[in-house]
Amino acid sequence: GCGLFVINNVSLMVQSMGGKDALAGELVILLSLSNCSGRLLIGFLADRPQFSKLFLLGAVSCFMAIALFSSAVATSTAEAQVSLAFTVALVAASYGGTWVLIVGILSDWFGNKDFGKNYGLIAMGPALSGMFFNTISARLYEKHASEQSGVCLGTVCYRGSFFLTSAAAVFGLLLLPYLAYRRR
Repeated sequence: GCGLFVINNVSLMVQSMGGKDALAGELVILLSLSNCSGRLLIGFLADRPQFSKLFLLGAVSCFMAIALFSSAVATSTAEAQVSLAFTVALVAASYGGTWVLIVGILSDWFGNKDFGKNYGLIAMGPALSGMFFNTISARLYEKHASEQSGVCLGTVCYRGSFFLTSAAAVFGLLLLPYLAYRRR
């Protein structure tokens, strides 16, 4: 859900920070390239026996949390635009890497029997949490929007949402040792 929050709102984030439409287009391209790169890199690493898939999942969760937090603490709109590019790149790479790891973890833990059902259930997590984060994000955006135009300008528009999704990524990271312990 944290990745979907950024993916679904990147254009409006640029607008709220006073960025030009061209920047939104460039960030969408960066998002796509980073997502693909994350899938390739993490897929390559996941195939190496010296890397635990849970460790890699922890790493991508950590990178996602750091990226989201960096946009949460940006103070000026110029700083926020640079931070947003960093956030988009790292969140998209982490999001892509997560999906590669989920397939491997499901296969390793549960085998191929009922793989489609298990994958479908896992895929519901980001979909449902994405709806939650986008709903909260919309409410926070509207809270800070101008009553006349309905548009929010400045870093305040998404600050709370970035903090929330960063905390959610940290929470997911903190669950990983429990999953590793239960797996034994």
